Amino acid sequence: MTPASPQQPPELDLERAMRDLESLGASLTSSYRSLEERARRVEQELAVANRELARKVAELDEVKAGLEAVLAALPTGVLVRDADGHIVRANAAALVVLGVDESAVLGRDSTEFDGRDDEWIEHEVVRPDGSRRVVASRRSVVARDLRAGGEPAGTVEILDDRTHVVELSERLHAMDKLTAMGDMASGIAHELRNPMMAVKGFAEMLAPRLPEGSNERRWAGLIVEGSAEAETILASMMSLASPDKLALDSVDAHELARAALRLARLGAERDGMCPVELTAAVDCASFSGDRIKLRQALRNLLANAIQAQPRGGRVHLSITREGGEVVARVQDAGPGISQKLARRVFEPFFTTRAEGTGLGLALVQRIAVLHGGRVEISSLPSPLGGAEVRLHLPFRN
Repeated sequence: MTPASPQQPPELDLERAMRDLESLGASLTSSYRSLEERARRVEQELAVANRELARKVAELDEVKAGLEAVLAALPTGVLVRDADGHIVRANAAALVVLGVDESAVLGRDSTEFDGRDDEWIEHEVVRPDGSRRVVASRRSVVARDLRAGGEPAGTVEILDDRTHVVELSERLHAMDKLTAMGDMASGIAHELRNPMMAVKGFAEMLAPRLPEGSNERRWAGLIVEGSAEAETILASMMSLASPDKLALDSVDAHELARAALRLARLGAERDGMCPVELTAAVDCASFSGDRIKLRQALRNLLANAIQAQPRGGRVHLSITREGGEVVARVQDAGPGISQKLARRVFEPFFTTRAEGTGLGLALVQRIAVLHGGRVEISSLPSPLGGAEVRLHLPFRN
């Protein structure tokens, strides 16, 4: 039988346990220090990464702010749509073109424009105030990743307001047409004027020799009257063909309005028109212009407004200075002018009245162009309920 091992004293066991505990504590201390150092390095690396991220974010914010400033400063309208076609951005120029504020377009699924990639498409835009603008649009697709053939993230649409260009083109076309019509009218007027004067002269000589109250004398009077009307038409044709010269002088706006109203009243009485209430308001200083031609232009506009109300009504003339322009407005209570007719009423010899010559508004436009101005027909009813025609002239002292 093997003899039993002698039992170690408790002091030795305790000493060994203390050594083991001390070794474990040293190991834990070393591990903790190693972990602490590692945590410090990670914290430093995170601090560097955070600083780099903050720098990148600041750069992106700066780029975004720059792009925002560029977008806002662009003179061309820009609409940005998301993948679903909803408008998410609109710059200031686009809002001016459309005549709305930002809240009216953001989020809208607009089908007003249908621009094509790399192709300009023209549209006529009716703004909330009733004015019309000619706008060309062009669309570009924004892809998430063109190399990977990603789905479009949205579109960017460019809006170019070409109203002024179209107006200039139309005015140039109208001037060319007026020149051609004027040349033709001049030839016709010269050929007809002498025979018509002879007819009128012989009728005036014949009338006193005919019995008082006879049909013959009445017919002679009608010949004289008809010849006078023909002379008026020939005079208008000659005016249409007259050289482009202005007799510039200081024009008193108040006197101009009074003279135009007086001529319009006399014309209405001569034509046997029903009484029309004619009023005027003037808020404009004297300006430089051709007094005779401007009086004729306003008289023609007033006559047209009166003739649009054969049963009587109201016509109001206002002359105001608006910025660098003198604006004369003729408003009536008639049936108004459709957009279709508004495009043609200034053409020479175009008229909707059987007894009209179609020269009145053509002369108004010619006089406006000679002064460097323009004539417009409002797309909205006038305050009187009918049409409003505006004569714009540059204000010159």
